[in-house]
Amino acid sequence: MKKGLLLLSLIGVLAILFFAGESASQGKTEAVVPSQNEASALQALTLTDTHFDFGTISMQDGKVMHSFTVTNKSESPISIRKITTSCMCTEALFVQGDARKGPFGMPGHGSVPLVNETVPAQESFTVEVVFDPSAHGPAGVGKIERAVFVEDAKGDVQTITIKALVTP
Repeated sequence: MKKGLLLLSLIGVLAILFFAGESASQGKTEAVVPSQNEASALQALTLTDTHFDFGTISMQDGKVMHSFTVTNKSESPISIRKITTSCMCTEALFVQGDARKGPFGMPGHGSVPLVNETVPAQESFTVEVVFDPSAHGPAGVGKIERAVFVEDAKGDVQTITIKALVTP
């Protein structure tokens, strides 16, 4: 009885997988290319620089910081949902006018609050990226590259990268 029920369940699962795969493949005849308006909407948030090299920095000199300007090039306000980093040694702050939010860090290493700020059309904000070269201790010397991710309410992500050569 149990073997029959198990066999029937297995056949049912396989049938579901087969028909789900077949119906999903029927709609995939050609790639969807976004229109010019859709492509520009994806690029509504622009950065003057997406990368910064701190050069050679010493653990003994402490944290270093660089600011990145992000501009809403669209004709509509954009809501910034969250800012996260690729490593616990890196933090980012959202700065718009006198308002400062953060620090925002790596998911899974403490609480990473949401930004939930709106950037008006044709306005800018700053992402201040702070890197702590001593966060990894003596094993943290050498070349590093870290990333900061700025995500809007639609899920579009802009990536900022920093790099450095860390010395003791």
